[in-house]
Amino acid sequence: MPDQHLRAALITLALLPAWIGGASLALQRSDAGILLALAVLSSLAVIAAQWLARRAPGHDPYILPTAAMLTGLGLLSIARTAPNFLGRQVLALGIGYALVMLITAHANRLRWLRRFKYAWLLAGLGLLLASLAFGVNPSGSGARLWLNIGGLFVQPSELVRLLMIAFLAAHFADQPASQWRTLAPTVLAVIVALAALLTQQDLGAASLLLITYGIMAYLATGQGRLLLGLAGTLLSSAALGYALSARVAQRINIWLNPWADPQGSAFQIVQSLIAVANGGLFGQGINQGRPDYVPAVHTDFPFVMIAEELGLAGALAVLAGYAVIILRAWHIGLRATSRYGFLLAGGLAASLSVQVFVVVGGNLGLLPITGATLPFISYGGTSLVVSHALLGLLLRLSASAPLGAAWAVCTARPMMRASAALLAALGLAAGYWGIARAGELRARPDNPRLVEAEQATLRGPIYARDGTLLAYSACIGAEQPLAPCAGARARYQRRYPHPEAAPAIGYYSLRYGVGGLEAFADSTLRGGRTPLDDLLHRPRRGAAITSSLDLTWQSRAHEALRVGSALGALGGAAVVLDWHSGEVLALASRPSFDPNRLEQDWDRLRAEPSAPLLNRATQGLYQPGPLLAWLFNLRGADPTDLQRWHINAAALGLDRRVPFELPNEAVSLPASVTYSETIGQGSVRVTPLRVAVSAAEVIAGRPITPTLLAGGVRPADRRPALRLPPFTGQAQIANERFIGWHVRADDQRVIVLALELPAIDHPALSQAILTIAGQGP
Repeated sequence: MPDQHLRAALITLALLPAWIGGASLALQRSDAGILLALAVLSSLAVIAAQWLARRAPGHDPYILPTAAMLTGLGLLSIARTAPNFLGRQVLALGIGYALVMLITAHANRLRWLRRFKYAWLLAGLGLLLASLAFGVNPSGSGARLWLNIGGLFVQPSELVRLLMIAFLAAHFADQPASQWRTLAPTVLAVIVALAALLTQQDLGAASLLLITYGIMAYLATGQGRLLLGLAGTLLSSAALGYALSARVAQRINIWLNPWADPQGSAFQIVQSLIAVANGGLFGQGINQGRPDYVPAVHTDFPFVMIAEELGLAGALAVLAGYAVIILRAWHIGLRATSRYGFLLAGGLAASLSVQVFVVVGGNLGLLPITGATLPFISYGGTSLVVSHALLGLLLRLSASAPLGAAWAVCTARPMMRASAALLAALGLAAGYWGIARAGELRARPDNPRLVEAEQATLRGPIYARDGTLLAYSACIGAEQPLAPCAGARARYQRRYPHPEAAPAIGYYSLRYGVGGLEAFADSTLRGGRTPLDDLLHRPRRGAAITSSLDLTWQSRAHEALRVGSALGALGGAAVVLDWHSGEVLALASRPSFDPNRLEQDWDRLRAEPSAPLLNRATQGLYQPGPLLAWLFNLRGADPTDLQRWHINAAALGLDRRVPFELPNEAVSLPASVTYSETIGQGSVRVTPLRVAVSAAEVIAGRPITPTLLAGGVRPADRRPALRLPPFTGQAQIANERFIGWHVRADDQRVIVLALELPAIDHPALSQAILTIAGQGP
């Protein structure tokens, strides 16, 4: 295949992932901006390829397509997370490609760069120093690291590193190798640049410059001690910064233990790791993840967006792209015909590998966060232009490097292997968080995707036994029940048309969880998920359930407690149980709550001394008083028979929780029986639900399992029901506090009413009894 056809095929294949992702994003958002940006990139890449074929025919054929692939993914990332900035990035892209063609136009461009090395260095340092006095921040706040030049914002720290590499390559090439005195001018230049960067607290740029300088000094001199000195300098600088700078100390602490403050100072890195975990192997799909939960994702964390929406496969593809450019750059250095070409290519390779490792390593928790940009991918005009200038230099060098130089191998080969090792470490880290730790990170309570997924779940409705809606989910801002939300970002809110059923139905809240029947049937109401559902991003839809509640009886029970409270009762509960099937027809508690206002009232409900969130029907433990003797007599037992008292009490189940959908309470029977126990004024405590079940079991002559779900089975064979005399009585539960009991039964139901009263023989009990019987006001 002719070379031009090969290059065209490589560029086409390289841009294909970005085009596929861009088409998906454009269709989902009905916005063709990303397609226009990719069209510009494709045109520039094709033009550059044709230009290189004529001007630099021997250039490396893999670097330009790989850089185009990374740039395409960068444009996709910006269109996805910060579409307002896409136009500026395309403008910088045009400038970058113009630089590529300018640099590669003639072989003497590199001689020109080498000859005027001091002029280029002074220009870079001058811009950097100018930013100290005239620096601005395009966002209007934060570090002022940019210069406003004719409406274009230039970040000198990005430019000065490239110019420093060109200066160092030229300086070291003109000096004898392995002589320490050749380092003096370079040390001075680096100190000036570092001083300016540290004054601006641009720690990321300072670190990158220092590491790049150390590697280039090693390449030039072959002195391994320089690398040890570099490592010592970095460690001592980190220790000094930790002791003197609160900002440095915070970043190091976050790196050492990001889980200590996941909602505060470590929020960015924790959300970054959660996003990587959310991507898994193949990602959520373009526009289906939520990388925007990570602050500054389009500048500092674009790798995270790729990892979440394209998965580990996409992340590894990006790292493979950088590996191609970096390793080809080292290869170009090894083939260089001059010491200058070797040092320039080696410096560019070292700078790129260090920058990728530092930025992606920060995204993955391997290193402290630096705030540096990811070459070709991050939003930032200066970064993109400088990355393409680096690309142009590599292409120009590759066009005139036919043979290897033996003297370059001893220093370049170890650095080449080190670059490969760093990229491999990043791949392993991405796999660790994206696969090995994915389940743990996705399930973290500070993962906002869990809340969003819950908001997008069309939770199943709950019906009363007659088909009346008791709970349903509706789109936020719309009242129509059971209708799915329109649009990609569905958000539902739970509604309760009959709040009087709250003690039985419970509540559902994204902030405070679930309670009652909502909690018991949560898996049914939420619905299940299959791998295909996840792949196609189908919204979760739950199934409906039908409760056993009879709204007529539930309203009576609720009203009886309300009437009793109006007359002075302090609280209470009511249970209506179908003793044939075990279905609970009504379950009421007072004080209670309105589940429609749970979010607004939660703090008040929790602080209220009367405990309105306590379900007194199932968890209110009351002294039975004379009710105990009544229950014993139902079984034909004598409550004063101390020898058989434990047997009879256990037969009534007074010491056991009821098998039921809602949590309920019970207390153990006393070790010894006293007179107080025989009259129900001892340590025995019972809930209204337990009383209803015990009475129903005596009536039915068999065990009863109560349920809040409709469909209870009525036994076909049963002995005639035992007729129970109604019971009304009171027990003292504290000083000037009493519990009033009322129990009665008919051919179908057992009705239990319990009221907390401020005095004996209080009129609230009798009025509540009339109300629950349907005879009240």
